[in-house]
Amino acid sequence: MRNTLLLLTTAFLLTACGGDEPGQVDVSDLDKNTPDGAFLLTMHTLADSDIKSAIQNSLSEDKYQELVSEFESQQQQPMDEQQKVQFNQALQMLNQDNAEEQIYNLIAPQLTQIRAFMPMMLMGAKDQIGQQLGATDTALAPRCNSNAEVVDNTVTWIMDNDILQEDKVKNSVAELVATGRGLNLSSADDLQNLDFNEALEMGGEVFAGFKNALNAHGIDVNGILRSAKTSDVSIDGDQATLIASFDVFGKTACSEVTMAKRDGLWVINPKS
Repeated sequence: MRNTLLLLTTAFLLTACGGDEPGQVDVSDLDKNTPDGAFLLTMHTLADSDIKSAIQNSLSEDKYQELVSEFESQQQQPMDEQQKVQFNQALQMLNQDNAEEQIYNLIAPQLTQIRAFMPMMLMGAKDQIGQQLGATDTALAPRCNSNAEVVDNTVTWIMDNDILQEDKVKNSVAELVATGRGLNLSSADDLQNLDFNEALEMGGEVFAGFKNALNAHGIDVNGILRSAKTSDVSIDGDQATLIASFDVFGKTACSEVTMAKRDGLWVINPKS
């Protein structure tokens, strides 16, 4: 799946689902014992910000417990003093009444520069992404648009919708501040003392906050994830391929995904 991770990253960071209704797939009908069911279940658990379920669906019980043990071992290694100071300073800023204003004022000069160069940056990114994805006019499946169409649409939407407009950025910052405050951390020691389940729950909250921040710019990550569909599933022993698609700006972005069966579970194969 040469293009899969880039496709997902592009969808996460650059695209929105223009008015598509989420929940097109009933999660209760998904069979995680099939490669396509496992793939779709992963997309939906990520849309729900359920990091724990996403991990559990991808690991056997033995491997999951190994992960718990590794986490507990790392938690026994304390932060150094400089890390603690920096973390506590960030917490202190988050908990100030005017945190949103402070953060926006810090990034405003950079935003002004980025907006000035945005058209040139987007055209460069368009060429680079097109090369990585293989921006041809050939579609993988009848429902798919070509990579060239998806990339062109993405760049056009960003240029037309001014995603770094001041109010959008301020709303995004407000979402991130609210997420940070909602974690209820009073110091770096609180983070150090989290157990594995607490860390996964917090990770889900952070991921949800990140998606909410993107949504403030018009980027509906949950809609993209829930729009996932699969077809052309081919199984050969413990390996499988399928064509995955996501709704992106009214276009259908597709990529071939390789799945591998490990410890009896179908998982996305990142090495393919």
